[in-house]
Amino acid sequence: MERPANVLPARPLRAAERQADGPEIERLEAVDVTRGLAIVAVVVHHVSGLALPLAAPGVAHTALAVLNRSLLFVVPTFLLVTALVLTRSALHAFDARRYYAARARTALGPYLVWTVLYVLFRVATRQDAPDVLLDAKRWWIWLRYGKGYFHLYFLLIALQFYLVLPLALPLARKRPSLRVTLGVALAVQLAVFALNRQVLHLRFPGTMVAWYLPALALGVALGAQNVDVAAWWRRTWRPVSLAALVTFLWFVPLAVTLLDGERVGTLAYAAANTAYTVSAALVVFGLSHALVKTRGGRALSFLGTVSLQVYLLHPALLTLLKAHLPTGGTTLAGAAIGLAIVALGVPVLVAWMLRGTLLSRVLFGR
Repeated sequence: MERPANVLPARPLRAAERQADGPEIERLEAVDVTRGLAIVAVVVHHVSGLALPLAAPGVAHTALAVLNRSLLFVVPTFLLVTALVLTRSALHAFDARRYYAARARTALGPYLVWTVLYVLFRVATRQDAPDVLLDAKRWWIWLRYGKGYFHLYFLLIALQFYLVLPLALPLARKRPSLRVTLGVALAVQLAVFALNRQVLHLRFPGTMVAWYLPALALGVALGAQNVDVAAWWRRTWRPVSLAALVTFLWFVPLAVTLLDGERVGTLAYAAANTAYTVSAALVVFGLSHALVKTRGGRALSFLGTVSLQVYLLHPALLTLLKAHLPTGGTTLAGAAIGLAIVALGVPVLVAWMLRGTLLSRVLFGR
C-alpha cells in the first residue's frame, strides 16, 4: 500500500500497511531513513553556519566551511523522496480534487501558518521592527518567495511541485529510464540556468521549483518505475559514489570560494551545485536502503517521521541559543555539537507531545 506523500516526513506505518509484503515495507522505511539522514544534515548545516564566523582562521575554519558547503544536498534529497512517494501514490489512484485538498491541508496550511509565526518571531526577537507587520509589500515577498524565515522556501518549492506534478503524470506513466530522465533533466536545467543568467534575472531563483529539476525528475522516474532501490544500490553504489566524490571536488572549492566573498562563475557554480547535490542525494537515498535493518537505521527512520516538525522548529531554537556559542577552539566544537543535539531533540519532543492533536494538524498538517 502506498503512503500519501507529505512535505518532508511520512507518518508511521499503520497496522494495515505492516501486513504488506516485506520489500514494500522496507522501501517505505527507507524513505523515512532518507528523511532522517537529511534532517540531521539540515541541522548540522545550519549549526555549522552559525559557528563558522566564530571559528579561528586556519584549518578549523576551512574544515567547517567545507562541512557547511558539502551539506547543500539536503534540499534535493528531500525533493527526490517527496517526488518519488507522491508519484507512486498519484499513479496508483489519482483524484485531482482529493489530491489538491490534501496538499492544501498538509502543505499550504502549514506554510501560511509558519510564515506568520516566523514573521512575528522576527519582530519579537528584534530582527525586524514592528512596523513591518503592516507592510503589504514585505508580506508579498515573504509569501511569494518563502522569505518569512530563511528555511521556509523549501515548503514553497514543495507547493510548486505539488501544483505541477499532475502535468507530469502522463510522462511518468511511460516509465522513462533513469538515464534518459537524468540526461534530459540536466540538459533542461542547464538551459534554465543560462536563460535566467541572460534573460530572466529572477530575484530569488533558489526558491523556484525550476531550480531543482534533476532531483525532482529522478524522484518521479523512480516512483513511476517502482524500482527496487536496494538492488539498484548494490549494483551501482561504486559509480554513483564516484560521481558524488568527483562532483564534490568540483563544487565545494567553488562554494567555499564564494563563501569567502570571492567571485565565481555563475553558470559554473550552478552546474557544479546541481551535479554534486543530485549525486549526493542519490548516495544518501541508496545508503538509506542499506541501513534500514540496522539499529541506527531504525532510529533514523523514526526521526524521518518527525522531520517536518524538526525542520520547522529548529531555526527558532538556533536563533535563541546562538548567542551562547563561544569563539574558537574545542569549546566552540563542543558547544556546536550540543546546540545541534538540542535543535534536534526539542522538536522531536514537541512532535511527540502534540501527536494526534488539533494543534499538530494546524501547525504541521498532520
